[in-house]
Amino acid sequence: MPAGRQTGRSAAFVLVPLVVLMLGCLAALALGARAVDPATTLQVLLGGTDGSAAEGIDAAAVLSRIPRTVTAVLVGAALGVTGAALQGATRNPLGDPSLLGLSAGAMLAVAAGLALGVPATLVPIIGLAVAGTLVAAVVVYAVAGTASRMATGTGGAPGPLSLVLAGAAITAGCTALTTALLVLFPAVLDRFRFWTVGSVARTSLEDAALLAPLILVGILVVVLCAPGLDALSLGDELAHGLGARPVRTRVLLLGSAVVLTAAAVALAGPVGFVGLMVPHALRRFHPLSTRVLVFGCALWGAVLLVAADLFGRLVVAPQEIHIGVTTVVLGVPVLLVLLRRKAVSL
Repeated sequence: MPAGRQTGRSAAFVLVPLVVLMLGCLAALALGARAVDPATTLQVLLGGTDGSAAEGIDAAAVLSRIPRTVTAVLVGAALGVTGAALQGATRNPLGDPSLLGLSAGAMLAVAAGLALGVPATLVPIIGLAVAGTLVAAVVVYAVAGTASRMATGTGGAPGPLSLVLAGAAITAGCTALTTALLVLFPAVLDRFRFWTVGSVARTSLEDAALLAPLILVGILVVVLCAPGLDALSLGDELAHGLGARPVRTRVLLLGSAVVLTAAAVALAGPVGFVGLMVPHALRRFHPLSTRVLVFGCALWGAVLLVAADLFGRLVVAPQEIHIGVTTVVLGVPVLLVLLRRKAVSL
């Protein structure tokens, strides 16, 4: 393919979701229990209103939706990139924070911290989430590695099936312990209820602004490590032969996945299947490079979560369905289709 066509295709791979994301954010700000026309929405965002009572109500409606929309963009981008990083680093097509036990580990750490009296504010929560995600990642990787060595008698990275099984076991264990904590400490349930189902409804702009740099740094690390993902897909020995450093690349990718997952859980609670759906869907369009794929995962992940939040607010208005539910409703059929078509091979 000529260089000009490659550049144009890569640009389209990024620009198309960027335009869709901008339109989706505009729709998310305009639509809800009180619909506001797009012209008025743009006028409010630009800071100009005529001062009438109706305009004041419309402005309040639009402004109240900004924090949740910004949060949906950040969390969607973080989870989309996390899925690409996990799938590449572990060579596991089912790499997703919710399937490999990372989200469950973060939730258990948050519940345990609240039971011990840790304040339910963002800074302690993000610290607990990072610790829980990191411990879960280490345990899953260690258990899967041990299982693979016992099964094959050789070393190397854990196999995809071992990671899936270890992730399922850790998820079940962490979920059971979290439930036990909530039963033993009923007062924790009131503070923990927001995190039991993924939601962007209660996040403030201050929370989003605090975690935005962390998410951007995590995405940047994955983007910089993207060329190494191609080498990892060939196996550690071939990667070494090609001059790559698979251990360093894998550590950076898994570290970024831990940070991104913890930030997403701290902002919105457990939101599943975004990291599974987005990378698999984009690979069907054959991106020209892994770096382009990572950018696409960030943008389409943001689009998916903005759309999920908007759908949840409109389908049962004036009530709402949280994004933790809508993404699962979307994700389960996608997973079944992937398995049926043998697009996912364990």
